[in-house]
Amino acid sequence: MLGSNNTPFLSLDCGSAPLRDAHTGSRIVGGREAQTGVWPWLVSLQIQNNHNLFHVCGGSLVRDRWVLTAAHCTKQTRDPLKWRAVVGTNNLHKSHSYTKKIKVKAIILHPDFIVKTYVNDIALFYLKKAVRYNNYIQPICLPFDTFQKLNENTACFISGWGRTKEEGNGTHILQQAEVHYISRKICNSERSYAGAIPNTSFCAGDENGDYDTCRGDSGGPLMCYLPEHKRFFVMGITSYGFGCGRRYFPGIYSDPSFYQEWLTDHFSKARATGIFNVDILIVQTLTALGSIIFLATM
Repeated sequence: MLGSNNTPFLSLDCGSAPLRDAHTGSRIVGGREAQTGVWPWLVSLQIQNNHNLFHVCGGSLVRDRWVLTAAHCTKQTRDPLKWRAVVGTNNLHKSHSYTKKIKVKAIILHPDFIVKTYVNDIALFYLKKAVRYNNYIQPICLPFDTFQKLNENTACFISGWGRTKEEGNGTHILQQAEVHYISRKICNSERSYAGAIPNTSFCAGDENGDYDTCRGDSGGPLMCYLPEHKRFFVMGITSYGFGCGRRYFPGIYSDPSFYQEWLTDHFSKARATGIFNVDILIVQTLTALGSIIFLATM
């Protein structure tokens, strides 16, 4: 699909937050509460344990049945039957008429994801059914062919239900904070990550550690407003960091733009072939498009 500026893959209905003024924002660790509807693409990915469901990771709604997240979020289980996605709320203890709780049909990990190093830390969750967009549920744009690179002046935000301090607990109220891109030269310096950041990832946050993501925020988006397009893009996927909110050790984010071909292959082939409508009786592991796809009938 072409956007208003003929940019490939830029959907006309992505990156708009009707209940938020795109030009203003609050200044997770160091953050403050986010009101319902401010980030309408934020997804809570939850695992069922006996009769309880608990938040594990964040995610971004990028299509009406697709959630973008981090591959390492699936370490506890890759069985879709144990997962659900919740979208359209800022409070995990309270549902609204516009809150949607959706089962997961398939989990797709990048085929080159390395568990030990978190290289290629990217995954897709395919939902059992499509969500309907409203003021509280909207997709965020993917950074394909945007022709605008991040710099320290780009307005970017993080948001999630993770810990608000390194040794603290998660929160049921969505938190948000403004952060900025940190150059590879600074992030890979000897006093920081000492060359450990691959080209497929980058750093964002605050050199002093005042604003940062933490455990439970993984998989959530680094959301940047690009004035050229007048909308928000998921420019990064929360991956990992050394502790939380530590000076010289900002959060590390997977860069979705490096995975454009992998992502669009799954979007287009699932739509064209109906691969996720295969009728199976049990959870199976299939190899398709160079990835591992976990399918479930629910």
